[in-house]
Amino acid sequence: MSDFEPVNDSDTVSKASGPAAPRPRKRGRRLLAGALAALLLMFGALAWLGATEAGFAVLWRAAAWASGGALTVGKARGTLIDRFSLDDIQWSGATERVRVTNVAVDWSAGDVWRRTLTIRRLAVGHVSVISVPGARKPPSSPTVLPESLSLPFDVNVDALTLASLGFDGEGPSLYGVSASYRYRADNGHRLRIDRLDSPWGRGRAALFAADRRPFALSGDLAVDGSVESLPVAGKLDVSGSLAAVRISGGVTGKAVNARVDGEFAPFSTDSFSIVRRLDILAGGVNPHAWLADLPDARLNIAAYLRPAAGRVSGGMSVLNLEPGDMSRNRLPVRSMAAEFLLGQNALDLTFLGLDMPAGHIRLSGTVGNMLDMTLALKEVALKGMHADAPDDVVNGAFRIGGSVAEPRIEGKAAGTWLGLELNGGIVSSPLRHVALRKLGLRAGGGELTVSGSLELEKLRRFDVSGALSHIDPSRFGASWPRGDVSARLSAAGKLEKGPEGRLNLVLSESRLSGQPLTGRVDAELVPERLKRLAMDLSLARNRLQAQGSWGAAGDRLKFALDAPALGLLGPGFSGSLDASAEVSGTPKVPVVSGRVKADRLALPGDVFVQSLSGAGDLRADNASPFRVAVSGDGLRVAQRRIDGLRLVLEGTRARHHLEFDGRMQAERLTESWLVRASGGLAQDRLVWGGSLDRLELAGSVPVSLQAPVRLSVAKDSLDIGAARLSALGGTLALASLSRKGDGSLSTRGQWRGLSLAELEHLVSLPVKAAMTLDAEWAIDTAREIRGTIGLRRAAGDILLPGSGKDGQPLGLNGLDATVSMGNGQAQWTLAARTRHGDLEGTGSLPLGSRLPDARTPLSGNVRLSLPALSTFAALAGPSLELGGRVNADLSFNGPLGAPHWQGRVGGDHLLFADRRTGIRLADGTLAARITDERVELDTLRFSGGKGYATAHGALALKDGGPDARVQVELNAFSVFDRPSRRLVVSGNAELAMAGRKVSLTGKLRADQGRVELARLGTPSLSDDVVVKGRAAPEPSALASLPLSVALTLDLGDRFRFSGQGLDVELTGQALLTAEPGMAPAAKGQVRVVKGRYKAYGQDLDIEYGVISFAGPLDNPGLNVRARRRLSPVGAGVEVTGSVATPQIRLIADEAMSDRDKLAWLVLGRASSGSDSDNNSMAASAGALLAGTLNERIGLFDDLGMTQRNERTLADGRISPAEQVVTVGKQLTQEFYLGYEYGITSAHQAVKMIYSLSKSWSLVLRAGTEASAETRYTLRFD
Repeated sequence: MSDFEPVNDSDTVSKASGPAAPRPRKRGRRLLAGALAALLLMFGALAWLGATEAGFAVLWRAAAWASGGALTVGKARGTLIDRFSLDDIQWSGATERVRVTNVAVDWSAGDVWRRTLTIRRLAVGHVSVISVPGARKPPSSPTVLPESLSLPFDVNVDALTLASLGFDGEGPSLYGVSASYRYRADNGHRLRIDRLDSPWGRGRAALFAADRRPFALSGDLAVDGSVESLPVAGKLDVSGSLAAVRISGGVTGKAVNARVDGEFAPFSTDSFSIVRRLDILAGGVNPHAWLADLPDARLNIAAYLRPAAGRVSGGMSVLNLEPGDMSRNRLPVRSMAAEFLLGQNALDLTFLGLDMPAGHIRLSGTVGNMLDMTLALKEVALKGMHADAPDDVVNGAFRIGGSVAEPRIEGKAAGTWLGLELNGGIVSSPLRHVALRKLGLRAGGGELTVSGSLELEKLRRFDVSGALSHIDPSRFGASWPRGDVSARLSAAGKLEKGPEGRLNLVLSESRLSGQPLTGRVDAELVPERLKRLAMDLSLARNRLQAQGSWGAAGDRLKFALDAPALGLLGPGFSGSLDASAEVSGTPKVPVVSGRVKADRLALPGDVFVQSLSGAGDLRADNASPFRVAVSGDGLRVAQRRIDGLRLVLEGTRARHHLEFDGRMQAERLTESWLVRASGGLAQDRLVWGGSLDRLELAGSVPVSLQAPVRLSVAKDSLDIGAARLSALGGTLALASLSRKGDGSLSTRGQWRGLSLAELEHLVSLPVKAAMTLDAEWAIDTAREIRGTIGLRRAAGDILLPGSGKDGQPLGLNGLDATVSMGNGQAQWTLAARTRHGDLEGTGSLPLGSRLPDARTPLSGNVRLSLPALSTFAALAGPSLELGGRVNADLSFNGPLGAPHWQGRVGGDHLLFADRRTGIRLADGTLAARITDERVELDTLRFSGGKGYATAHGALALKDGGPDARVQVELNAFSVFDRPSRRLVVSGNAELAMAGRKVSLTGKLRADQGRVELARLGTPSLSDDVVVKGRAAPEPSALASLPLSVALTLDLGDRFRFSGQGLDVELTGQALLTAEPGMAPAAKGQVRVVKGRYKAYGQDLDIEYGVISFAGPLDNPGLNVRARRRLSPVGAGVEVTGSVATPQIRLIADEAMSDRDKLAWLVLGRASSGSDSDNNSMAASAGALLAGTLNERIGLFDDLGMTQRNERTLADGRISPAEQVVTVGKQLTQEFYLGYEYGITSAHQAVKMIYSLSKSWSLVLRAGTEASAETRYTLRFD
């Protein structure tokens, strides 16, 4: 075969398909299977990390590892693909440390595949940001306007909440934040903040930012708060774009008004062009209301900023409307004006002037790399700045020059007798130090001069010398004695690695309080040792001496004070003091001996000692005995007095015992104590260890130690072993208490039977409490605050104000409160169960390196359930009926000292009824919202009769009392529903509450009304008469309400009034009024539509009637004319006066005597003059009197005069017709019993009527004539 012989394709194929061919396919399958396995493993790992709680925890541990320890997460719960929460998140950066108590996320992972990030809820707990001390922020590069703000997907954050945000442990800056966020590619970024709380008020905000250049901006911020307890409202509008932001807004209120307008270019390359324009106007500003450390004032402020050729120019003017001196915490400045120009390297202060009530201060110059400033004082009255300042007027000038690194100041100021001269600065060579060339202070004829230097680096050496020449201390304040003091002073040494130096003081030719003052002090101090001290000072007979050294072995230092006339030291001093002491040994093992005696000793600060004596000797040798004894009487500090003080300490250093007794009086309380302890000092360090053997405190809060307890006390540590004490009515079992040198605390224990009644001696409780509690705790603050505190009710109850000597019991069935601390926060729970309802609450607050205070942010919620308001009726008295149920769900956040509240309150089936007044509100429903100290009443509805009453409005809770305004609508509402008093009204009214007064105004129409005067009964005593032994009548439930009423009532067409013989239907309008503690009154006139008036035994038809209200509602004035029906002469009566005292005049159409008028009224005809007519009219007059009396007493149902017709008796005799006086009583519904007496005859009979049916009755008479009849009645109306 030649080299170019063709190759057979079939051979090639056969070779390729031979036995060796399968090997590459197997390798490929292996690679594919491996890749699939790796892919499956990766997806499985991802699924495990994202879909399991264990994997999610590993994911965050990996994130913490990847951060190099900067990120730590206390605990992770949940899964990444659904909802999860993180506890105790910490980030440690180069300049700041951030800690977040917890984060909870509820999101929809499935929406990511649709290019949408949906977060249903993002809840962030308490966030604290702490700056790292000494850390320097890296230089920041200039900010550049971004090209785009678009995101790769849409974002929906439905609910974003933040519990609190605080900086550097200064309390929360923001809290209670509630917001939402939206982003759409075609609609930009939208942030809505529904709630934003801060220490200055509550805000809400909205912001829009486009995602494409020029990034248009729009938004607003509204804030409602209070300044000096007065409400203020603020609003800030944002517009423009990111490159050119415009703001405008203001604050309005009674306490302050302000306006701000500005334009900013935040991305400008020139930092002095960032502010293009800023104008601020403010009025009525009190600096103290904004920052507690600032003084009180009332400032009107105007300020501006403008760019000016690479610099910023600005100015400010301030007018203080309420200047005052600093001793009254006021600002002693009347006005201030300033103009400046700020450049890259310098501040040119064109002018800064302060005008005070007495004097002027001017400052001007340049601050840059070089300093050139001038300060001028002109006629400055020091007394006007502070009440305790010297009474002098000062003029002077000072100049500040040099460089920023080496500033210097020199100048003089002088008054009539005061003068100041200052010349000094900072010098850099050879070492940077303060060089005080001269400090001179002149006071009257005296002068103080000081000069020296202090190094600011390395050993920090100092060298100071000075002299006093004829100084009178009384010139500096009334609390100093008069004198003439001259002295020389020199001190030199170093401060680094422990103070070291020499001190020399020599007094020469001096007098104090008119007595000679002499002496000198020489001292030398080396690290941890007073190398030498020689002191000898004398003031007349008073002498203080010290000689020796202390700090090393063999050193000995002696002190002696003999002061029989301490009053020479000045006001506030008196009495005598004699003391001596000798100190040797070392600071770790001191040896001390001494004595002290004081008699009628008085010291500044209201300190007085009637008598005090003591002596002691403490040896260095552990085996050497020692004794310390102190006794005193009449010790007074402020308002506290101590008598019978006795302290005895004796034994050896290694083993000794202590006795400490005494009694103290404070205000009206007397306390006494008895302490016994034994133990010893350690040999090589100042640590005392032993036991507290006895502890008894007697007085307002008795305490008794039941068994000895182990103690260990050092300079910065304390260790207490197991102890049992009887205190506050219970038993305190302390398992341990330890405080270490680093300030950390560890304690465990429990308290059984803690009596709240005993606790009232220490703290003021809002209610009386006859209850005992059990408590237990376990707390450790070694690394952070951790532990638990539990509190629960053991027995007893809380007493609420009410009837009875001690009040009404709340009916408490259980009370449990717990606090769990750890992971940077404290979480608490509360559960209270009473017979009235249940209260439950939960919350949290962050825990830092220090204990919580009033500024610590707090968040939580409280739920209240009152299923049966009827249980509260006993608290309000027997005349009040309550019913229904109320539920409340409230949340709160903000600083612990003043949290902010919000939530809802609802109720249904509500019932309020006052049996004495007849008011009944039933089938009520309630829906209200609570926001801080404001209650928004969305709806309150009650049913009354066939109608209803609704109310809506707002109520603000203030310190001076609630402030409310509620609108009330009534529709056929039954206000009163009693047989004698019924009122159904419709209309509108307003209920207002200001302070502690309530007022009701409005206009109502009576759909139906009936007022029936109660029968007056027998005479009764007036309200100002008190009968001993007789219980006072129960007042109305509304009697104590400070309620004022002014309602215009339209009587409508169905208002009926009856009483004192009057039964009428009325129409018209009247103004109803009521004041606290007074009966309801009315003013206005109403007319009679129709009705009848009962007079002289006759029911008369009213043809004209006007009822005038000008006083009490139940005693209106009358002007009524009534006539006998179908009288031919128009006989009748005219009634004037009032309902209680009516005046009745007989009338007729024709002129006739009153006798004839009465005859026509009573008999229906003229009088014949016969005895029969006279008897009839007399009986009518008697019937009038009897009827009136019966109206008052209410004894009979039938009392008056009736006509008896002529009848034929059973024996055939005829009984003539005559007038009969009747007295009767309806005993039952069917049976009537009465008595009849004839006017013109001797007829007397007892009459009995029994009703067989509605129309059929049986009548029996027994008397001078006996009769029986049956009667069937048909009525034709």
